Formats: sequence, C-alpha cells, structure tokens
Amino acid sequence: MISGWTIGERSGRRRLFCWSWCVAVLLVALAGCSLTTSYRYADRIILWKLDHYFDLNRDQRHDLSQRLTPLLDRHRHEALPQYETFLREIGQRVERGLTGLDVDWAYATYDRLRTDLFERVVVDSGAFLASVNTRQVHTFESALQKDNTKATRLVQTPAPERLKERAQTTLDVAKDWLGLLTKEQQAQIREWSLTLPDMEPMWVAYQQQRRQELVTLLHQHRTPEQIARELRSMFVYHDQTAPQSYQSAVRHMRENAKTMTLAIDQRMTPEQRRHAVAKLQRLIDQVHGLQAG
Repeated sequence: MISGWTIGERSGRRRLFCWSWCVAVLLVALAGCSLTTSYRYADRIILWKLDHYFDLNRDQRHDLSQRLTPLLDRHRHEALPQYETFLREIGQRVERGLTGLDVDWAYATYDRLRTDLFERVVVDSGAFLASVNTRQVHTFESALQKDNTKATRLVQTPAPERLKERAQTTLDVAKDWLGLLTKEQQAQIREWSLTLPDMEPMWVAYQQQRRQELVTLLHQHRTPEQIARELRSMFVYHDQTAPQSYQSAVRHMRENAKTMTLAIDQRMTPEQRRHAVAKLQRLIDQVHGLQAG
C-alpha cells in the first residue's frame, strides 16, 4: 500500500520550500524515511534550511530557536500519537487485505495530518517572514531561481525517460516494503507505474506559481498576522486556492495510484504481506519511542 499511494506525495514533499519544506520532515513517519535522526534533529534541519534560503541574522536565529522548542514539544505530544494511530490502522488493513475504501481513508487521513502540521507552524512562519528584510528577500529569490532552474531542467527531460525513472523508483519502494518480488510482479508494477499520469510538468508549474506568490508577499509590508493568513491560504487550504486544472490532475493521479495499489495488494503473497506488516510495526515502534523525547 505504501508503495502505491505515497510516491506522488513523497516526491511533492521533497520540493516544498522555505519553512514549509523544513517542517515537512516531521511527516517522515508517513514515508518511512530516516525517522529517528530527522525528528531528533528537526530544529537544526529547519534552521539550516532557513539559513540557506534567507541568510539569517543573529536575532532571527535566536527567535526561531525560541519558537521551535515549544513547537516541536507540542508536536511530539500531540501529533506523534496521531501518526502512531494512523500507522497502526494501516497495518491492520494491510494485514487483512486492502479495499478501495481503505485507500480513500488513507488519502483523507494523510490530508488531515498534513493540514494539522502546516496549521501548527503558520503563525510562527508569519512572525519570521515579517522580520525578513529586503536583502534577505533577494537572497531568497536567488535561491528559488536556482531551484526553479533545476526543476525546469528535470521536466525538460523527455517524458519516456522521466516515466522510466519513476517506474524504477516505484519498483524500488515496492521491494523495500514487500521484500522479494517475482519477475512477474516486477514486470506488472513497472507497467502499472508507466501508465500513471505524468504529473511532473504540472507539479513544477504549480510550485513555481506558489513560490512567486510567496516572493510577492515578501516584497510587501505586511504584519505577521496578514502574512499568516496568506500562508494559510497557500499551504493549509491549498486545495481551495490551487488552479482547478491542478486539482483535477491530482485527483486523477490519486485514482490511478489507488487502482495500482489495490492491484499490487491483490497479488501479494502471504510472506510479502507479513513483510509489509512487520516493516510497519518497526516504524510504529520508532514513532512511539520518539514520543518520550
């Protein structure tokens, strides 16, 4: 299941920027990445990334450090238990075999947890961005331009090549979660992945649009509260403000990924199912251990 529905979401999180990109590391529990290390050093990772984009001054670094301590503490005690519950429920559903309703539930729960995460940081983000000066806005623009250049170069790669690479990534994730795959399973997963919509060009265009909106916001004199409202519109309620064409494409991608997920689940061997459940349990144990601090 994880291999089916998180591919698009996870690649999207990798391209989130600024504060949004940084705090997304707190959702690595949903993707099974280097959870323990990333979470324990989340404050350092966030400060490092913000410094990359804005060249923080001493006062900003101190203020952010003061804000991050209670923010991460609340997240540990309030959000991590929700992640653990989510993962436990996924494990139970995978163990008995997935249905379409299970995948719909997973999408809805992921969206809820993502909204909760960004809502937790939007006020502090507004306060920080209100402190950014003109020089730092230019530094931010320069860093984003480099990101945009890299992204544009990627989407200029011929579509068949991009889709082939995505298929290999999907297959690698499936192997990680299911263990050994038969040649038939490998061929099917590769074929299914190749038929998924090519979202990369639209995703890059959407991210560049959001980045430009943020740059425009930073060029204006706004209060922390005003900036927080704009950030909430862009990142918390993005599904209400994104272009209809983008929203339709995301829904189409999710439906296709859902079909692929169910097809993979139906062809899992008992041993592969046990492998997936055991991997989920290890992840649950990590999330549970982090709650103790």
